[in-house]
Amino acid sequence: MNGSSRWPGLLSTASGLVFLVFPEVSALETIAIGQGGGLDWQGRGSAPVIAIDAEYRAPLNPNDLRVGNAPGDLVEFASPNFPGSLLLRRLEECPSGLCPEANIADGALERGGSIRTPTIVDFTTQFKRTDLTATLKEIISSRSGGETLALERKNLNAFGMLLILDLGARFGVNRLRFYPRNTVQRSPSTPFQNDFLRAYEIFVNDGLNLTKDGTQIWEPLFVEKDNKNPVVDISVDPPRYVQSIRLRSISSIDFEIDEIEVYGKGFLPTAVYVSDIFDAGGPAVWGRLRWIEETLGEPGFSRVKVRTRTGTDASSFVFTRKLRGKPGAEEIPLSLQDPTREMTSAEYKGLPQTDGQGREWEPGSVKDDLVNWSPFSTPFPERAANGPGLLIISPSPRRYFQFQVLFQSDDLEAARVLRSLSVDFLTPPLADELVGEIFPRTVEGSQPLPFVYAVRPVMQTAGLRGFDTIELSTPTRVESIDRLEVLDRNGQLIAGHNFTGLQDTSQVDGFQLVSTTDEKFTVRFPRIQEDNTQVRMLFRTRVLTYSTNFPALALLSTEPGIAQSTTSGNVTELGTADDPDFSGTTVLSPSVRGQVLSSVELVPNPFTPNGDRVNDEISVRYSLLSLGIPRPVNISVYDLSGRRVYTLYNGFEPKGRYEEKRWDGRDEQGQRVAPGLYVVRIRVDGDARGDEQARAVAVVY
Repeated sequence: MNGSSRWPGLLSTASGLVFLVFPEVSALETIAIGQGGGLDWQGRGSAPVIAIDAEYRAPLNPNDLRVGNAPGDLVEFASPNFPGSLLLRRLEECPSGLCPEANIADGALERGGSIRTPTIVDFTTQFKRTDLTATLKEIISSRSGGETLALERKNLNAFGMLLILDLGARFGVNRLRFYPRNTVQRSPSTPFQNDFLRAYEIFVNDGLNLTKDGTQIWEPLFVEKDNKNPVVDISVDPPRYVQSIRLRSISSIDFEIDEIEVYGKGFLPTAVYVSDIFDAGGPAVWGRLRWIEETLGEPGFSRVKVRTRTGTDASSFVFTRKLRGKPGAEEIPLSLQDPTREMTSAEYKGLPQTDGQGREWEPGSVKDDLVNWSPFSTPFPERAANGPGLLIISPSPRRYFQFQVLFQSDDLEAARVLRSLSVDFLTPPLADELVGEIFPRTVEGSQPLPFVYAVRPVMQTAGLRGFDTIELSTPTRVESIDRLEVLDRNGQLIAGHNFTGLQDTSQVDGFQLVSTTDEKFTVRFPRIQEDNTQVRMLFRTRVLTYSTNFPALALLSTEPGIAQSTTSGNVTELGTADDPDFSGTTVLSPSVRGQVLSSVELVPNPFTPNGDRVNDEISVRYSLLSLGIPRPVNISVYDLSGRRVYTLYNGFEPKGRYEEKRWDGRDEQGQRVAPGLYVVRIRVDGDARGDEQARAVAVVY
């Protein structure tokens, strides 16, 4: 009986090293939101974290922070058809009567929209400028009682007056209405029902049709040259997406507008939801995120995009103060009462204040906190929905977590319903920090080259869990994984293992090659729990872009679904040319700059497609470099006269190494070609320029 089976907690390796192994009780916790969860989408309920109210900038004043989860109030929290779910707000059709609750124009200013009359420069004969502002607000308000105010053009030349309304978001609009006083709303004291607009034209913009400099391109909607109806009611059929409306008078006859109303139908095209900030109470590894969504209407017309970010303090904003009356005054983010701490939102809202030296401080700008908070991540791919989810890539360990959901729809009847969302987290984390470094960091591109990747944990807080697995992302499938080593804080080898090939997945003394894919490989080793211990991975791979990052995740096999990312930095000296000032996880390949197609090979060459199963096919191998997105690739076989014999591939491919294309020596009709020389030509349409290479191949029988 060996030592590890006689004594629980002890694991001996062939090197003589003894690792401590203790039974684990999982401490993984989950925040569950929506249907079946402890929290609703506005942070009410119970969870293993504290929910801090979300804040976002007011549309018209970036220094004014609003509390809430739905900027512009464009998402639905309490749909009777989807209780407990989150989805795009839906507009219901308004009947022929007055529908103040359905008037889209009413909330335009709160959403960041506007209403203006750019042709009115001097309004002093009837209104002061402040009166004009109040009047414009009034004519899009659904609240009654304001009939004494109307936008008037009387005793003036009314021809050419413009009224431009920005709704603050895109809506599916199916109806417009405007009218003077004492029409829809009775106002006997202002009997101006005959002062209606006699001729007008209406143009609209959908918020997307813009010039290069962002100027709206207006599209005609309706023209009326002889209007006889005091209440102008225009049906838009079929409904169309609209963000801005331009009304122009083409009559010189006096008129007024008491109200302008806009109605719509269907789901909104876009909306953003911002979650509360979740406080784990201490540094945590934020693990797997998953959500359940349902499709309404045609699936191809709607999308949900989820992004995450993490932070080290409770606010993602920085509040500043500045001296009142001083031109160009410095904006200071520190508290007036305690200059060793950052200013809080409450103190910012309490400005202006006078300090002990008699200086008066006023509010400065509110900035995004780019030091204590990561930016929102790239959106999770669609495959994360309705499944086991994916690991969060935002930095960990961090105490605070927030996510954002972007809803999009290209059709009035299409939308996605977010039924529920959950996030796993682990406290305490695997390590205080994990530092990663790769070497060499400047190489020739496209060729398989040897690299060493080192990870060093910072483990100074009590109770840290450690890790026993590393997942390393690579630009293409590695050519080989040669060796795995564990070194102590002084750089002395503790234990190691050589692998015989990518198929060698056996476990020896706790070392194992767990898996290899086209995008990453995963290795396991005896658990690391000591500060500044090193794990080194020696492998061979190709670099396919000018700048390639090699991010790594550390995992603990007893806590599936949790991964802690590495921080790029200096681990140790990894080679004679390893400059610590340039240490990190990015590899540069100047030779790749501008190159698209490389390392083209035909194997074997010549080949004998005679059906004896020996060298019956050639393998066409090549590397695609410096591609931002999948690009068109064509691989064809030609005879020496230039006639195309066979098309091997015609499609789109991302950057990577390709070795699976094969030609069996047959033409387009399935007949064996005659013996002789042929040319295999590969053509790639790159992001900025194309590339093409040709190789001769001999067919022999």
